[in-house]
Amino acid sequence: MITQGFIAKVHDAFDELNYHEKRCLNFDKFEKAAARTLTHCKDLSDAIDAVRMYQFCLKKWTKIEKMFDRKLSIFNEYDYEGNSLISVVSDDDALGTYFITNGINKKVKEIFVASYSFDEEIFALGFEGGRFTVFDDGNYYIKYSKMSSSKMKLFNHRNDCLCNIVLSKDLGIFLENNLTPYDLVVYEDFVGIYDRRYIDSLADTDIIDTKRLLADIEWDILEKKSDLGVAKLNVYAPDQDLEMLLFFATSTFLVFQKYMQAQKTHYVMMRSWMSRR
Repeated sequence: MITQGFIAKVHDAFDELNYHEKRCLNFDKFEKAAARTLTHCKDLSDAIDAVRMYQFCLKKWTKIEKMFDRKLSIFNEYDYEGNSLISVVSDDDALGTYFITNGINKKVKEIFVASYSFDEEIFALGFEGGRFTVFDDGNYYIKYSKMSSSKMKLFNHRNDCLCNIVLSKDLGIFLENNLTPYDLVVYEDFVGIYDRRYIDSLADTDIIDTKRLLADIEWDILEKKSDLGVAKLNVYAPDQDLEMLLFFATSTFLVFQKYMQAQKTHYVMMRSWMSRR
């Protein structure tokens, strides 16, 4: 049933994702508009809202098509007014910001990178033989540790392990056996990325100068107990190893996703055990 509330919700989603269609639906154009909106989101919360709305439209697209066939006149009673919920930035301000999410497809395992800094504003990570890659001719790849679902391993193209990216018991992220030029520092709202030489030079009592941040990572899930999430990588310093930084952000997202899946599996197993008579 196509209700007035559904029509209004679709119109709001189209408006926020800057897909201002009034006559003929085109999913490719919708995707392009949504991707452009995502790459220009100001904050992580805006990106999460954008992915939520995209997911709603993706799941309801067949119903939306029926709505355009049967209720288009009612749909067009609403005016497009531009972004009011999702805050977006200019093209210049969008440069240096990268979003990683598994909310762009119905396949939860498919990971996408979106950024205005790339010629192709959104693309899927490569995945083959258990390896995630960012670029086809890239220098690195990541894969899950065989020993722990809360750990990923970063390798170079010679298959040398450069570090383990680990989710701690308190859900913090740290680098183990680190041979990279970077180090991660967990704050309340983000993960800071610093030059490892700077961090190594500090005494235990020294305070880390956040002005020395090279980049940082923010991330969250779309809903409580959701498998869908978004990570936001902000790169502040020039001439950084972007591919490696993207892998840090992707790993942060992936190890937490594995943790959530493990929690769900444990819950289901316990429910099954408790139901035995």
